[in-house]
Amino acid sequence: MNKNFFLLWSSQILSQITLNIMNFLLLARLFEITGSSIATSLLWVTYALPTIFFGPIGASFADLTSRRKTLMTTNFLQSLVIFLFIFTHSYSIFLLFAVIIVYSFLNQFYVPAEMASLPSVVPESKLAKANSMFFLTQQLSLIIGFGLAGIMQKWLGFEGVLVFCAAALFAAFVSVSFLPKLNPVKKVPKNWDDIIGIFTKHILEGYHFIKDRKTILYPLGLLFSIQVGLTIITANLPIIADEILKVPAAFAGLYIVVPAGIGATIGSILVPRLLKRNLRKKKIIDIGLGLIGFSVIAIVFGNLITASLLVVLVGLGFVAINIPTLTFLQENTPEWLRGRVFGNLFFLITISTIFPVIFSGVVSEFFGVKILLTILALGVILILAFSLKNGQKLIKENF
Repeated sequence: MNKNFFLLWSSQILSQITLNIMNFLLLARLFEITGSSIATSLLWVTYALPTIFFGPIGASFADLTSRRKTLMTTNFLQSLVIFLFIFTHSYSIFLLFAVIIVYSFLNQFYVPAEMASLPSVVPESKLAKANSMFFLTQQLSLIIGFGLAGIMQKWLGFEGVLVFCAAALFAAFVSVSFLPKLNPVKKVPKNWDDIIGIFTKHILEGYHFIKDRKTILYPLGLLFSIQVGLTIITANLPIIADEILKVPAAFAGLYIVVPAGIGATIGSILVPRLLKRNLRKKKIIDIGLGLIGFSVIAIVFGNLITASLLVVLVGLGFVAINIPTLTFLQENTPEWLRGRVFGNLFFLITISTIFPVIFSGVVSEFFGVKILLTILALGVILILAFSLKNGQKLIKENF
């Protein structure tokens, strides 16, 4: 295995496991205290706030500074934030929101640096396989994080889980410290006026590159839409477990995220093989859209057993969309623009989920989560219909 890819991948494994454990831990804790889906939605809004102000800066930062240093700094500081939370969490529930804000701020720099580093540590011929392994990691991390966070809390206690998370992030810091420098093509000037000017220029360059190229704009739009839907579902996991599966919120990860992770794991293995056999990316994506749309509709009318099985198909469909789309974007984005393209995607996803997530909390609170899931499923089916009718016209290249 490529040594540098292994180092980056190890960091991703540790970071993703920590992120998912923390997500579930804080989400469940807030729901236990408030019993409100609106409150859990506000947790995501808190996470999104730093993105509004620092998202574009972080995306540009990844193209102007050493990505290794960025990965090291963010991992270390995130570890420190969680470690300090161990000693302060009992003072006020509002400190939970403070931790989310700081963690999110650091993620504005970590995420684009990680995504932009991947094509630099693997050859282009192995990029699809590398993306597959990254997605496989994400899904396994979901299983470990959401599936076992409740059990870990029972065994280790809330503070014990926080210790585990802080240690995992410190290990991620150690891993990326052995990466090559991954220096940028362009360097940051020393003069502050020039720094502000070049950051502004880089941000605008990234947006213009995306806006002026349909082969970049529409795939980004697809990833954006699916990720927004996933965020809405994640924010409403406790009430989905309560209303549809009829199980306690603490078991949401076990009955929802674990099956989704299993489906996504299957997809992470299957999709690269289909791509290797030259099956068109667009066809795989359309299949993924169909799996998600119709499976979510069926979940609304299912029970614990059928819903869990259908969630496997949703996870498979999600990966069938993401791997081909992400691989296409990485293949068609210049190396010196990758940080801005993927950072802008992360930025747009985060800020654009603020109102949908709040709206989803209101819908599930007053009309029930079944109505919310029906709306999401119909949205995916409409995207599928649009793709089947107009997709090839919008993107003339073989996608």
